[in-house]
Amino acid sequence: MTTEVGDKEFYVTSCTYLPPRVNSDIPWCTTNGMLPTNALPMLEMQICIIFLATFLLHAILGRLRFPRFASMSIVGLIFATSFTEEWARKSRELFFFDSQASLGMLSVFGYMLFLFYTGVKTDVSVIPRTKSSAATIGCATILAPFICSMTVVNLHSTKYLDSDQVAKLRLIIGVFSVTPFPNICTVLSDLKILNSELGRLSQSAALVTELFNVVFTSFLSISKILSSDPEKAWFRFIVFILFLLMLIFVYRPAMFWIIKQTPEGSPVSDHYVYFILIMAFMASYITHRIGFLALFGPFVLGMATPEGPPLGTAVIKKIDTFVNWMFMPLFVTTCVMRVNLRDFMKWRDEVSGGIDQFMLQALIIIAVTSTVKFVVCMLFPLYHNVPLSDSVSLSLAMNCKGVVELAGFSIIRDLMGMPENVLALVIMCIILSATVGPFLLAYLYDPMKKYAGNYTKRNIFDLKNNSELRVLTCIHRPDNIPPTINLLEATFPTKDNPLCIYALQLIELIGRAAPVFISHQLQSKKTHDSNASMAEKLIDAFQNFEHEFKEALVVNTFTSISPTELMYDDICTLALNKFTSLIVLPFHKKWSSDGNSIEIEDESLRELNFRVMRRAPCSVGILIERMQMTHIFSPETPYTVCMLFIGGKDDREALYFAKRMTKNPHVRLTVVRFLARNNYSEVTDLQELLDTEILNDIRINGKVGETNVSYIEKIVKDGPETALVIRKLVKEYDLIIVGRHAGIETPQTSGLLQWSEYPELGVLGDLLASTDAAGKATVFVMQQQRRDTDA
Repeated sequence: MTTEVGDKEFYVTSCTYLPPRVNSDIPWCTTNGMLPTNALPMLEMQICIIFLATFLLHAILGRLRFPRFASMSIVGLIFATSFTEEWARKSRELFFFDSQASLGMLSVFGYMLFLFYTGVKTDVSVIPRTKSSAATIGCATILAPFICSMTVVNLHSTKYLDSDQVAKLRLIIGVFSVTPFPNICTVLSDLKILNSELGRLSQSAALVTELFNVVFTSFLSISKILSSDPEKAWFRFIVFILFLLMLIFVYRPAMFWIIKQTPEGSPVSDHYVYFILIMAFMASYITHRIGFLALFGPFVLGMATPEGPPLGTAVIKKIDTFVNWMFMPLFVTTCVMRVNLRDFMKWRDEVSGGIDQFMLQALIIIAVTSTVKFVVCMLFPLYHNVPLSDSVSLSLAMNCKGVVELAGFSIIRDLMGMPENVLALVIMCIILSATVGPFLLAYLYDPMKKYAGNYTKRNIFDLKNNSELRVLTCIHRPDNIPPTINLLEATFPTKDNPLCIYALQLIELIGRAAPVFISHQLQSKKTHDSNASMAEKLIDAFQNFEHEFKEALVVNTFTSISPTELMYDDICTLALNKFTSLIVLPFHKKWSSDGNSIEIEDESLRELNFRVMRRAPCSVGILIERMQMTHIFSPETPYTVCMLFIGGKDDREALYFAKRMTKNPHVRLTVVRFLARNNYSEVTDLQELLDTEILNDIRINGKVGETNVSYIEKIVKDGPETALVIRKLVKEYDLIIVGRHAGIETPQTSGLLQWSEYPELGVLGDLLASTDAAGKATVFVMQQQRRDTDA
């Protein structure tokens, strides 16, 4: 197959690996069909320039929340457009004709790895479990625009175009009607709303359209095979069926065998990972030889590879950097470099002088397809009483274009040919959609607005007597489980004061495209990945805890697999939906078993704690465990608890939580109140009156209900004196409870705030978390619910 470019002719390979075309109106630099002696250095120079240009441009546009795709596309347009003769000459020298074959081949190789990468991250098992609403949206957003646009073509466009142009117009409809799953995941990840309600719904809908896309592509390829040479058609078709059967009954079981051979907690052997990559290359060759696109095989093979840890994660880690930061900028840029902005301005037919009907009809079809897709995707959520802004946001997400459409039109151009002005039009529409859509989506959709206006009191201080306490506990590692259960066991749930626990296991999203939220109460069977063993430990530990307090304790376990920077949304959403009064978070440091040294310090976990404290719809506590041990509650080993009280709403919340522990016959509670020598202002006097009122029973009677409580008052002049008193007191206790007092300095803590290393713990919490302050005691820092009505 050949195509004319100016007065030059070049060949299109059967693999559709056409090199990019730069500046078609400029004579090509040729070397008489021979590669120049500096081919490799020039290829390296081209890669470096493209990479640096996209990186620097994204550093600028990324601050304005534009996606990386926009930066890659703009770089391609800049290199391809003939702004001036001098600029054209420089572009020709950098991307001369003979060098483009190597550059184009390398970029398509990168796109092949991208499709394999996407397939590995895709969990196809969720498609049968997709909610009916998401399935309906997914089906409607591909069928409605396709049917409407086809109707417009048959009733209107056929009057102005010949059969070849109509066929290409129908392909444009097909590309613009689908919503590729990789595009959706990329956009949502860039906007950091991957695991929001909108993100989960749009991903589920996109998975349905992706299934349509794969089936439709397979059908077209099979039709092409059967309509070709009759003698070879059935042989190729049988080979294709055997290829799919091999993936299902040989390859995928072999992958699960590899998982079983990998010890728990250990990485998959590199030999297995390299074998899988070689299989991806072989799949590309096989599907090309039987008449399919060479890109089809790696994608299907990737979908047959189990996603997530340990295997999917190992594969993704091997190729992630190369795919996302080298090959994809290269592919997008070289695809866009086929377009000269001057071609986009050619709306007149060069022969007749009138309007170019092919370009006009293409524009009409793109407008009809995009409009119908947008409206249909918006109407279904509105029908289910979803707010208008969220419905519009969902429509914007489902209409975002990207690298898949760009590759699709490059293939169409290679196989069927397409006028340069029409190609420029569709590429510019893709770039516009991929740039403006995410920008508007970032402006319209705020996943945090569901926490805004939260006037409901969800804290321990405002709980009614004998009401159920609902607690959400977050577990990152197995060592988080024992101290959390110790803390909750100290509250001693009874029939009169029941406890409901929602235990949430948090796992970083690696090796999957979409976040996963699992309710283990609803899970019917065990999964194959290594996260299952961690979940089983969590379930077993809390089930044993539940059996210990029958009819007084209910435990529900969940697992969330999402990016670390987005985990806060899963935590806060679960707390909001389950009406919890308290969220328990583990501290970001892990001490050694003897409590003398720090083994792990996870800054991403620390940032997560910050985000939860800023957005939580209820009270929050950070649990700091110094020694890894499980306390046995018995008369011989009483659990000693000290509550440090300065004053304020956080301390009052902490005091009410400590009061619940007095119902446990094996807990000994001591309340230490710090009073300042100097006088308070009027506002502080009001707070002091409230503090004194809730402390009256303990201060006067030394009791909470019928339980004896030790009460100690310490008069201090400043923070350093408070610190000295605390250092003497805390080494005698198993658990110390304090309020956070974020950024608040009182006379009792004056002079300590500027030395605070962990603002999320407050002044006293920071002091207790220091290396030598709290001895071996566990520390629980509490923050009362922050509401819009708070001053």
